[in-house]
Amino acid sequence: MKYEKIKEFIKSTKSSKSTIYRFYKKNEDLFAETKFTNGKRFFPTDHARYFDSEIMFDENKILRQENQSMRNLIDCLADKESLQHTFWQMDWSFFFTVAYKLERNKTSCFKQMHGLYDYLNEKHGTSTELRLFFTTEPFTNRKGYHNHFVIHIEDKRLHEQIVTYIQEYFNYDRTDVSSYDKYKAGLFYMSKDGLSGEDWDFINNSSSTASNEN
Repeated sequence: MKYEKIKEFIKSTKSSKSTIYRFYKKNEDLFAETKFTNGKRFFPTDHARYFDSEIMFDENKILRQENQSMRNLIDCLADKESLQHTFWQMDWSFFFTVAYKLERNKTSCFKQMHGLYDYLNEKHGTSTELRLFFTTEPFTNRKGYHNHFVIHIEDKRLHEQIVTYIQEYFNYDRTDVSSYDKYKAGLFYMSKDGLSGEDWDFINNSSSTASNEN
């Protein structure tokens, strides 16, 4: 952890000395993370974020979203007959979001997801189980729809390669990817508005890979 003297910390936080010490008086747990050496107080540089209202707003927003997702997770797990519960029991490798540059409708998004799956299945479908669950949602700030999806890649040796294939497949669009964490309730966020029609689909090749192994 890096530390700064009070003069440097005042510049980093754009706050007065009195404001800084009032903050630490209210937050004794954070004050315990400061250091007092050779008669001088040193402050962790990471603490500067607590004095930035925009950063704190963003972190608070993320925290509230995660709390809501956990509530959704608990509610959905209570219904053991739901599709969400069934999907949650499965293994998944990655969570993706695809924000299309073009203004796509639900049908177009549905075709994009199936096109992606066919593309991946053609490349590696005979060597590993591939499983994909996607949902289609409207943008909140413009017209058109985007996709969230989770994918399971049985052979971990292919993880990096298949992530690259997906990013190349959507090279014209913006893609966000993260390792799947079942406790962040991504599946329930995806299906928060229900599952109907072309809003979602579940695709897998488990039967074809099993037949190739026999």
